[in-house]
Amino acid sequence: MRYARWGHMIEWAERKRYWRDTKWQMLATLAPLLIAVLALPLYADALNARRVVGMPLGYFVVCHGVLVIAAIVMASFVNRQDAIDHWHGANEDP
Repeated sequence: MRYARWGHMIEWAERKRYWRDTKWQMLATLAPLLIAVLALPLYADALNARRVVGMPLGYFVVCHGVLVIAAIVMASFVNRQDAIDHWHGANEDP
């Protein structure tokens, strides 16, 4: 049996492997972001003795560091998910 999604066909047996790869990709993507969100604030107090642009360095690193890490993680997720989609025949591009 074939499953039609946006005009593309995925074999029923292939769907299980596709979602397994997608699940592991999501977990691998969330891990660095969660580590950054939990670890960066631990070092903020040690860095607050210095100031950057009028604010404590620890605050600056936590705020901007999490944003930069999130942007890099999301860009890598999109790139890897496109590869998974292409590998399993579920890509949106013809």
